[in-house]
Amino acid sequence: MADDPTTPSTGRPEPASRTPSIGDFFWLGTACAISVVGAGAIGYGLDTWLGLTPWLSFAGLAFGVLCAVLLTVVQVRKFL
Repeated sequence: MADDPTTPSTGRPEPASRTPSIGDFFWLGTACAISVVGAGAIGYGLDTWLGLTPWLSFAGLAFGVLCAVLLTVVQVRKFL
């Protein structure tokens, strides 16, 4: 039982906190950039197609930033 990673009081496993590597930071930065650029490009494309300039571009950028923030929060929580 000494090798059991669960806490005796709750029975739940202890969180595996580790130090993030350079690859984790690279992945996070790349994913955030792709989120913002991709959503902005989709918004720009829809603006051009529907003639609603610049509203869908702004909405796409806002959605991309929101996705990047949520992605960052999820990834950072893994290391806390």
